[in-house]
Parts: sequence; structure tokens; C-alpha cells
Amino acid sequence: MKLSWKIFSNTFLVVLFSLTLEGVVLLSTTFHKAYLLEVEREKENIENIHRELITVLANDSSTLYKEPIKSIEAAIDILKDNWRGESYRISDESGKVLFQNHDAEFLDKKGKELSLYRIVYGVEKNEKGYFLQMSVLTKLLEKPVIIEVNKDLTHIFTEKAEQQRIFIITIIAVGTISALINAVNVFKLTKPIHKLIYAVKKVRSGDYTERVEYKERDEVGILASDFNSMAEQLEEKIRLLKETAKKQEELAGSLAHEIKTPLTAMIGYADLIKRSKMDEQDFLYAVNYIISEGKRLETLSNRMMQLLIEKNAVPNDTVSTVQNLLEDALEAMRPVFDKKNITVKKSSMDFPIKADMELMKNVLLNVLDNGGKAAGMNGEISIESGCNNSQVWISITDNGMGMAKEEISKIQEAFYRVDKSRSRAEGGAGLGLAICANIMNIHNGKMLFESEPGKGTTVTLIWKGIVDEQDI
Repeated sequence: MKLSWKIFSNTFLVVLFSLTLEGVVLLSTTFHKAYLLEVEREKENIENIHRELITVLANDSSTLYKEPIKSIEAAIDILKDNWRGESYRISDESGKVLFQNHDAEFLDKKGKELSLYRIVYGVEKNEKGYFLQMSVLTKLLEKPVIIEVNKDLTHIFTEKAEQQRIFIITIIAVGTISALINAVNVFKLTKPIHKLIYAVKKVRSGDYTERVEYKERDEVGILASDFNSMAEQLEEKIRLLKETAKKQEELAGSLAHEIKTPLTAMIGYADLIKRSKMDEQDFLYAVNYIISEGKRLETLSNRMMQLLIEKNAVPNDTVSTVQNLLEDALEAMRPVFDKKNITVKKSSMDFPIKADMELMKNVLLNVLDNGGKAAGMNGEISIESGCNNSQVWISITDNGMGMAKEEISKIQEAFYRVDKSRSRAEGGAGLGLAICANIMNIHNGKMLFESEPGKGTTVTLIWKGIVDEQDI
């Protein structure tokens, strides 16, 4: 059974049961009170008759020489005009009727069925209606006498039947209205649940953009809000997973391409050496090429290992100065810069810093190497450094061709190259800046890039490298 039907049926049954129970109790109470009122009234009438007879007989001196029954009949004859409101009957123990003012049908009761002075009553039904018959056995002049009253209660039962009819009509009307209101409320209540079910099905089928609109702040509203938050987080995680999968595919494809090129050449030259007789110059050229491409593969392998390992590495911080760090990196790059006649302009102050100097030197070498490639022959590279708010910064600017803004967000990705043909020709694997980004991350730092086409590129390294007194 659906939740909506459960809520509808349970609510409707509770309302119907409550109304029915209340109506039954009310009708029963009303009828019972009316019935008891009539009973008490007739008891009072019987007691009055008995009291009047005793009074008359006590004041009648003729009872001393008359037969008791004769005296009772005489007393009844005196009082009978007072007994006109109801149907009364007075009889002796043998059943002889001493008085009856109407032709009411009394149910005969023998004296042995009655107890002295105990009022017995009951409701009898015939073709004319419902009647209350009340009897009491008493003694007048030491003679057993039965006093009876017959009261028409048809109007009470008729009123009860009318109330029951009205009650049934009311129950049907109220039940119908209640069912309609209940159905509307159940529909409103379960509508967002159906939306949630639909949204869950959409998410399960792969549509993570589905959301549930529900503005109420009840339990269902909280559930809908939590579902929307969950769907947003799931959509974001799926997006990141897709991006990661795409990058992994590109990484695998780029790696395969980078490995395939030197391997093909190496295999070709090795096969050439094996199959043909070569002069010493060609032989040395082939061997040197194989060694060069082998070193290129070795470099690619080492950088891949660095890329994987250094994501979770902890820097081995040591204390030095910014000038020492820059001089070490520039000394390593001097042969490359001298070959291309690249001018280096350095404008920086000297101050102590802390970092993993070997890793940070690798970062500088990668950035300087990229700057030298961008600047080209007779190019120029400017270096500035400083500190601010416990952070060290080093900026390296080249006067190369620069990059478009859309390229800046991609250059730190593994294997990404702005100029793929130039990087491959110069031996690059596209892993340098990706490794540099990881090194800066483990130093709680970052790399910032500023570039415009035709205006060169500025790379700024920032990390928390200011030396505290306790580090010296």
C-alpha cells in the first residue's frame, strides 16, 4: 500500500471512529437521561398514590368495621379523580382489579413475582409503541395490594431514532467532507515525496542536476533541502571524477606518445647498427642518439616518480638566504643562458629563508629553463625577490611571446605544453610545472602566473619561508 493511501485511510478511519464514538456516547447518554427521568417521575407517582391511600385510610374511621378491601375501594373512589395523568391500575394479590383509569394493556404480574415495597419496572413494546410498566407490592390494611403505572415512552424512542437518523446523515456528510479535505492534505503532503522519488530516480539514472523545489520548513522540507545538498555534492564529486578520469586519459596518452617517439628512434638506430656496417662517425652518432633518448626516457621516468611521490612529501627544511638559492639556480643555468646569449637582471634584497633547498632549487631551475626557452636567442630574464607578512616571494619575468589567459590555467597540468612542437624539439616532457606545483604545495605555497601575448610571462613563487628566531 502506498504511503498516501496509508495516511488517507488511517486519518479517515480515526476521524470516522472518533465521530461515531462521540455520537454513540452522546445519543446513549441523552436517551439514558430521558429514560431515567421518566422512571423517576413514575416512581414518584406510585409513591404519591401509595401515600395518598395510606392517608385516606388512616383518616377513615369506617375501616374499623368494614372489610379491608371495601375500605380500600372506598379510598380509591375518593382519590381516583386525582389520577388522570397516567394509566394506573390497582389490584389485589389474587389479580382482581380494584381500579384502572384507562384501557392500557398491563402485563400481569403475580404477587409472588414481586417483593414487598420493591418497585419493579421495564419497557414493553407492542404495535402501538413503547411503554414503561412499573409495579410495586405494598400493604393496605394488612392486605397485599399491587399498584401499577403504564407510561407511554414512544416519543423517547422516536426521538432517539430521529437523532440516530440525523447522526447517520451527519456522519456521512462530515465523513465525505473530511475525506475530501484529507485527500487534499495527503496530496499536498506526499507531493514533495513523489518529487523526491522522481529526483532519486533521475539521479540513479545519471542525471545529477535534478533538484526538489519545496519551500516549507517542515520535516519534508528539511529532507528536500538535504537531498538537494547531497545532489549538489554528488554532482560536484562526479564532475571532479570525470575531470580526473579525463586528465588520467590525457596523462596516459601523452605519456605513451612521449615514450613512443624516443623508443621508435632508439629501436631504429639499434636495428641500423645491427644490420649494417657503419663508419665510426655514423656509429658514434647513432650511439649518442640512443644514449640521448635513453636519458630522455630516464628523465621522464624520474619526473613521473616525483610527480607521484611528492604529492604527499614532507619538505626537509633548512635555513639559507634568498641570494644563495638564486645564485645556485643561476649557476646551473649559466651554460644554457650563455649559449642563447640571455641576459639576467637581478634586483632583490638578501634575507634568510627556510625551505627544502634542493626541491626549491628544482622549482627555480624549471621556471628559469621555461623562461629561457620563451625568451629565445638574445632574450632577457628579470628576477626580483622580497618578503611580506611572513611570506617569501620570488618573481621571474621573461620577454618572450607570452600566453593567452586560457592557457595560464592549464600550464600546471602534467604533460600540458603551450607550444607542443617547440617543447618536444627541446626535449621537454611537459612535467616540469606540474612537479613544481606539487613542490610549492608541500611548502604551503603557490605559483602565480601573469602573461599576455607579446608581453612575456611573470612567474611568482610564494611560500611561508620567513625564518623565525628559533629556526636560526
